[in-house]
Amino acid sequence: MRKDQLEHLIRAAAAITNEYEFVVIGSQAILGAVDNPPPECTVSMEADSIL
Repeated sequence: MRKDQLEHLIRAAAAITNEYEFVVIGSQAILGAVDNPPPECTVSMEADSIL
């Protein structure tokens, strides 16, 4: 997953839940913490959400 894909998921979740703050945990959290993560850190195509 790329950072723009994660951002899209967060925007969609915000639109559905009317929330504006989310906590990203797990392997995709690196996308918010590092500008250019190594390619092996972007292999996962999943993001979990708990509502």
